[in-house]
Amino acid sequence: MTRFPLTRRALLASTAAILATFAVSPTFAQPDSTVTAALVAEPTSLNPIYDTGLPALNVFYNVFDQLTGIDETGAVVPRLASDWSHSDDLKTWTFTLRDGATFHDGSPVTVDDVLFTYETAMNDPTSRLGGYLSTVDDITADGSDIVFTLNIPYAPFDRQATLVPIVSKSAYEQMGAEDYARKPVGSGPYMVESWVNGDTITLKRYDAYWGDAGEYETVVFQPVPDETTRANSVQSGDLDIALLGPSSVPAVEGSGSAEVIDQQSNRVVYLGYNATSAWLDDPEFRKAIDMALDRQLLSDRLLNSAVEPASQLVAKVSFGYTPDIAPTSYDPDAAKSLVEASGYDGASIPLTYPNSGLPQVDQVAQAVAFFLSEVGVNVTLDPQEASTFSNTWFSGGLSGLYIFAFAPSVMDADLPFNMLLRTGGQGYANNADIDALLDKEIGEADADARAATLAEISSIVTAETYYSPLFIDTYSYAVTPGLDWTPRPDGMIVFN
Repeated sequence: MTRFPLTRRALLASTAAILATFAVSPTFAQPDSTVTAALVAEPTSLNPIYDTGLPALNVFYNVFDQLTGIDETGAVVPRLASDWSHSDDLKTWTFTLRDGATFHDGSPVTVDDVLFTYETAMNDPTSRLGGYLSTVDDITADGSDIVFTLNIPYAPFDRQATLVPIVSKSAYEQMGAEDYARKPVGSGPYMVESWVNGDTITLKRYDAYWGDAGEYETVVFQPVPDETTRANSVQSGDLDIALLGPSSVPAVEGSGSAEVIDQQSNRVVYLGYNATSAWLDDPEFRKAIDMALDRQLLSDRLLNSAVEPASQLVAKVSFGYTPDIAPTSYDPDAAKSLVEASGYDGASIPLTYPNSGLPQVDQVAQAVAFFLSEVGVNVTLDPQEASTFSNTWFSGGLSGLYIFAFAPSVMDADLPFNMLLRTGGQGYANNADIDALLDKEIGEADADARAATLAEISSIVTAETYYSPLFIDTYSYAVTPGLDWTPRPDGMIVFN
């Protein structure tokens, strides 16, 4: 039998180890006209057509506007488009451009800028943004209207539009893509003043912004990859806002030098199965694994009660979440009986996971391995460098169990369901009923009907145990006391 360096006693005691850290003397920096926020990494580019990574998006949400946006509740709201409509078949979408929006150089935002942005992203095979626009066949302008013709009915296209920051056509063509990537011209509440590689990205408030003004005159984004450094830097006053890891939260709370603000996120961390591999191709064996997982213990002891046990692949803030499904109850006795009934021969099953990017991922993997060992299932831990894991996941090459997460920035279940469940996608469900329901929901104009179809998909996933959702993640931030800032479930640090 495979042995794991974790026992239930050790898991219960892990909180004490997490709390063990050094004290920092409190210093209460008062907020002024400048706010400094940490990024977990440095963007590769400030050109939104080519960088869609989270660090860059934090900058883009302040510098650019999209046709539509998503608010803190997960609802779609107007941005550069004042309103929009769609045809009955959901294949033609018309967005009306608002009056009065200007770029940071003072030029008006026009339909030509919108067309240029979308066409550039779609026509350049190196554009990462273009991957979001595979449903678009054609874009035309009619006065102040932008008309999108899609190749399929696509109910959440208004949400898809939130992913496309609108660039200035004249500035882009005059500067060229390379220079534009250093100091882009957008139409958002802040404009880029400077970017010092490896140090800071400095933004200045754009006082002619059409919408809600920026709260601060100057915003400084600073890449700080190490989470301990981020926590210490807020406590010392060098940073005003920083995303924390679960292990840093108790120390920051105890120091008194910074506030901790929690926001339940749009990210669900899950245990996945290659449902075509030995033993995992048996739904009852997968169900045994699902029941062996003590989600509440994971939350309470390993993650400082900062997360909520998950019942499905989407978080509560996303469209398509259903309250009718509860997290699987922890039942090790029933799990052990199912394992014995399966005829399982004790073969070790790999448990693969990225070694960074997820909260306490090494400890979570060890806890999962321990839970499974208690019901007679042996696993081999297989941590991988994050990019290696991601590439293997994208290619469908994971051979056993794996831990990963999904956080759809559009706050809609369609994206994770299509990637994780559709036959030929990144998952292993291969279920014709799910495929048919995915085809159905994408063409449903009625929101209630579409929500019911998405809930039906989640019910099948639960019944067949194609995935075992572990927890809805929480984003915890260390914040300078008194700072005027509100977090968002998508993790974007926005200042208006």
